[in-house]
Amino acid sequence: MKPFEKYIPIYREAVADYENEHPHWRIEVLVSLIKWSLKSLKHYIEDVRNSEITWASPLVELHFPIEWNWKVKPIGDLARSGYIIGKFTNENTATEELALKTISATMARRFNALTMGELTNWACFERRNNVFTSVFPVETSVALTEIKNKQQRRAFYEELVRPFCIGAAPVDLSGVKPGKCVPNKVLAQLDRLDIRGIRFTGEVNGREFDIGLVFQIHPLIADYDQKKAYHSVVVGLAVLNGNARLVDGEVLQDTPATWPKRDREEFWEGFLRELDNLTGRLVPKKGSQESVILSFNSTLKIPVDHWHPENRSTTMKKVVDALAKIGEVDGIEINPIPGTATPNRQAGCPVCGWIHDAGFTQIRTSQDEIISLGGILPDIVALVHQAHTKGLARMSTKDADLLKTCGGYSHPCKAFDDLKHRDDYKRLFDTRKRGFISLRGALGIIRNKSEAGPE
Repeated sequence: MKPFEKYIPIYREAVADYENEHPHWRIEVLVSLIKWSLKSLKHYIEDVRNSEITWASPLVELHFPIEWNWKVKPIGDLARSGYIIGKFTNENTATEELALKTISATMARRFNALTMGELTNWACFERRNNVFTSVFPVETSVALTEIKNKQQRRAFYEELVRPFCIGAAPVDLSGVKPGKCVPNKVLAQLDRLDIRGIRFTGEVNGREFDIGLVFQIHPLIADYDQKKAYHSVVVGLAVLNGNARLVDGEVLQDTPATWPKRDREEFWEGFLRELDNLTGRLVPKKGSQESVILSFNSTLKIPVDHWHPENRSTTMKKVVDALAKIGEVDGIEINPIPGTATPNRQAGCPVCGWIHDAGFTQIRTSQDEIISLGGILPDIVALVHQAHTKGLARMSTKDADLLKTCGGYSHPCKAFDDLKHRDDYKRLFDTRKRGFISLRGALGIIRNKSEAGPE
């Protein structure tokens, strides 16, 4: 074994630990990228002389560099195989301090590359001899070629290569004519937002502001002519405070450009600091779980799974430990309140036929199989389950609510795959109808109903 090779297992373990401790790490990386971009925007507006980026047009395109393998062109899967996440050598692991820095830097590059790649469907534009060619992963290329209708194939392609958008989406105005109605195709482009809007409001020394975020990540460009690989990142601010006025026929908007420099610095400090709270705003909120009410002087609601016989000892210990933090526990008696007994665990759900808790963290699909889910995965199952309760046989994988629930993932399958639940995804969902998913249990019930007679 070469000296540096001993750090590779340590790196892999560090990655696994971080992903387990940060189930929404993609959202955390996205917020980090937004913050990096806004710091760059501030630099161009405030610090660069004669800059074209001003408060009159606070928008800038940046290039986020990606380390790329220029020597070998992987066949059929360039969009993912060309990345160089990091390099471990005897030199950069010569000491524990150097090795730690190398591992940290490699992890950062990995998480950045994965996040931007997934948000842009792993699409890539390869430039050779000034000719751009779009390249996709194998499974995406196959799906694209299987679409026989040209218009549908084109629409699918445009969806694959469009940027990830917050607050604003690119629109083709070539079909818009003055005085005419805006074509439906253009209106559809206006709705291509992954996150519709993020607004920040506040005041600096009595000066109020209301600002919207504009942020886009474009597919990777692997420029073989210039030997540069990068994602184009567009970031901007939309002033929404409404303090516009008409001067000599021109509409002028009040912006921080007219503020004293000290107030602008205070604005930027507060604005960038507020981004630390953005992760919490983007993380999907988990639904409430089914509860059992216990009586011990007052009442306490706990998830029903915690009061199953095999879990009661652990639950009671947690209750005692919590009470002991504020005083000595002399004695305690815990009993379920009459009328709120634990539900029958063997009664299958009337919608999906499985036995599960209200939060879909535990799903018994058979007598011998229990699937345990965490992070955003229970929320995905819950949303598809909700669609079945409304009478829908299946749910579109492009459904806006589903994609929002998926958080930083562009597809529910990717969420299950990256959170190490690929097999559970196959056991839970039926995806034979392209572009749609349904719970296998619910699918079985629907089939049974249809066998009884025509709908």
